[in-house]
Amino acid sequence: MVLIVSGGDPPPKRLLKSRAEAAGLVIAADRGGWYCWKAGILPCLLVGDIDSLPPAVLDDFTARGVEIVRLERDKDATDTQVALEEAIRRGAGRIEILGAIGTRFDHSLANVHLLALAQGAGVEACILSGRQRLFLIHGSYELRDARGCTISFLPLDSEVRGISLSGFVFELKDADMELGRPYGVSNVVKESVARICVRRGRLLAVVTAAGELA
Repeated sequence: MVLIVSGGDPPPKRLLKSRAEAAGLVIAADRGGWYCWKAGILPCLLVGDIDSLPPAVLDDFTARGVEIVRLERDKDATDTQVALEEAIRRGAGRIEILGAIGTRFDHSLANVHLLALAQGAGVEACILSGRQRLFLIHGSYELRDARGCTISFLPLDSEVRGISLSGFVFELKDADMELGRPYGVSNVVKESVARICVRRGRLLAVVTAAGELA
């Protein structure tokens, strides 16, 4: 698993440390490097225009041999996108992103769209944010050990066809969702194994746990 730490809201330190320990590679995207530094985590790679990173942190990373890819400030891709593309290029089979959600809604939404970039490359990816996990579903998916969690399904394409849900309070069979009609919000998982099937299109799943993710 590759962990990307982005520069949105700071992730809970406990979550950051536990996911970093589980990762084979940690990539920090600009300000995400500061979050790593404050948590005592040394990323393998730092990417970004470095406009949100304290100079002392950059100096420390440089002295400790962190690989640094410095980007131009004016560019077509966000720092997080470059980090994701680096993770894919380096053979990531699974990617987790922390710090992807924050007060800049445009950046938050852009990071959700990056899940589609990863999926298009055949790489499983998710965003972790406090109590929430965001990921895309295309085809069949089993959700395990999430009983009692709130889950919302939102179409990422203009139309998503053939949606079937089992193991939820509100189940569906061969239903459709479209942009502008968000009726998939606030479902609840009622079984230890819940199943989702999507025949055509992509659903964004947002799972909200009762407490913070560990």
